[in-house]
Amino acid sequence: MKITFTKTELNSKSKIKEKLEEFISSDKDISRCYNENELFSLILSAIRVNEANIVDIEKVRNRTQYIIDTEKIKYWIERRLLPNTIQISTDDKELLKLLIFSLAMPYKMLKGETRATMSEKTRRGKERDFEQIFSDTFVGKIGEVVFKQFAKDKLGKDLTLDWSISREIETFKSDIMNSKKIVSIKSTDTLESIWAEAPKNADYGILVKVSLPKDFFMKILAYISSLEKLLNFVKEKIQKDVTSGDTIDLVNFIKETAYGEQMVIKAFTCGFFKTSTGTFKRKGDKLLYIGGEFEIYEDKHLVKCNELKFAEQEWGNFFNEIF
Repeated sequence: MKITFTKTELNSKSKIKEKLEEFISSDKDISRCYNENELFSLILSAIRVNEANIVDIEKVRNRTQYIIDTEKIKYWIERRLLPNTIQISTDDKELLKLLIFSLAMPYKMLKGETRATMSEKTRRGKERDFEQIFSDTFVGKIGEVVFKQFAKDKLGKDLTLDWSISREIETFKSDIMNSKKIVSIKSTDTLESIWAEAPKNADYGILVKVSLPKDFFMKILAYISSLEKLLNFVKEKIQKDVTSGDTIDLVNFIKETAYGEQMVIKAFTCGFFKTSTGTFKRKGDKLLYIGGEFEIYEDKHLVKCNELKFAEQEWGNFFNEIF
């Protein structure tokens, strides 16, 4: 099936979703790893950078038409997305290390034991609160946990991650310990993102897209029973209070919701790129993609997702280069 879009329609996320809805919902087999919203976001990313030549661009009476081939989308899903998707459960040891690392980071900032600041990673210098720093740290570093498992499961490589919190932030060091090259592993929970990036001094950049439940912290607590202990503690303390009926209802609601579905983190390792003068972009540069334009807000290396390397032999060359 081929679906035609105008340039205006490609600028509209809702219009793209409307036109692709029948395709996405018709074949349940292609969405066995992701739900429909997640799958749409990933497909949207592929469309915007024209992965696997999903989009044919034609001129008709001085107007540009964008024709999306759903068979090519299927091909991209089967050959690109699903083989490079892994799942991580709440009992993964590296995930639990990440939990502690993420909880420690805001405390380290507050105590001045790292040069990263409460306003780090914000564009306007506004301070983040404890929860935001925890979330930013968790999402930003979970790609390393994913890639460690991906490298072991798919490529037979056993990697060591760095869980130290440094006082220095001026120079980025490799996310893979003992590597000869500086490797940056970036993760995002924005599945429709089309950019892979790396710091100025990195030799390689790796992009991982992660589908995280919005209540991932609560689900981790539920898994280790800490949440249940908290809820039972509250319930025990207030149950004799005649005005506590609404609160007890909320306690029951939280327990039912948090325990209702076991957390599984789904992650797509998009690939890697080698940095060069060609990949380096400066603040203020504007990059075009199908349906829009993106302005760089800081100096860094940046490439589109369709420029990433992901074949098994390419990964082999990558590991030969860094070790």
